[in-house]
Amino acid sequence: MSSAFLILCHRPPLYWLRLAERHPEIRLLLHYDAKADIGALSPLPPNARLIPQRVNIRWAGFSMVEATLHLMRAALADADIRFVHLVSGNCMLLNTPEQIECEFAALPRGSLLLECHAEPRLRYRVRFNTPHADTTWQRRLPGKLLTKAFQAADKILPATQTAYAGSQWFSADRTALAALLNAADEQACAFFRKKLCPDEHFFQYLAKRLPETAGIMLWPNNRRHIRFAPGSNHPDMLALAELQDLRHSPNWLARKVDDDTALRFLDEIEGTAA
Repeated sequence: MSSAFLILCHRPPLYWLRLAERHPEIRLLLHYDAKADIGALSPLPPNARLIPQRVNIRWAGFSMVEATLHLMRAALADADIRFVHLVSGNCMLLNTPEQIECEFAALPRGSLLLECHAEPRLRYRVRFNTPHADTTWQRRLPGKLLTKAFQAADKILPATQTAYAGSQWFSADRTALAALLNAADEQACAFFRKKLCPDEHFFQYLAKRLPETAGIMLWPNNRRHIRFAPGSNHPDMLALAELQDLRHSPNWLARKVDDDTALRFLDEIEGTAA
């Protein structure tokens, strides 16, 4: 197999480590948050490794993008990796790695599975540089009030800019991954460094700017089941019964799932596969 899972985590990803033990043919690349206790991580299986670059990730900050770019570079440094899936420690597979890779391999070369749609109400995020972006006070009252001010400014001041948005979690073949990383130059990074919630816009911005000659096919469905309660900024935790209902859906992954539920579901899948 030629699949790798690029994992952003701040605690031991127990599900993914169990999956790697059972499927030595897959690869795991882990970014472990710089503020997390690395001592809590047990020895890794041979097909899993930590990348040395550890970023202090702040929620809804460019630090999330930086950590992702480090994972992408690590994946491209391994010539045997053809397919990658960006995931968190709370993501899990809805099918076996073999089945998912088989479906991915059937897609055209240059496939990028990334949610990407125009979102006018979020234009303020990509329009303005903000002093509180990627800081500890972004989520505190002063930061929230400042965000409201930028939202109001976007409604008052005329603009023609289009904001593309979507989930940060994507899957890409090697061709698409290389094109994305090549487009993530210093100019693109500088543009987003002080933007709000850049993780939900950065890769969409890159994908929309790629020339046709890049040979990228953008699939706006990222093959992930993620459920949000109305008005919530965080995904709901999924129960085992819901995951069982998704077993034969076209999605490849689901989030957000706690360790116990994910491991129970893995046992069910492995039993079914056997």
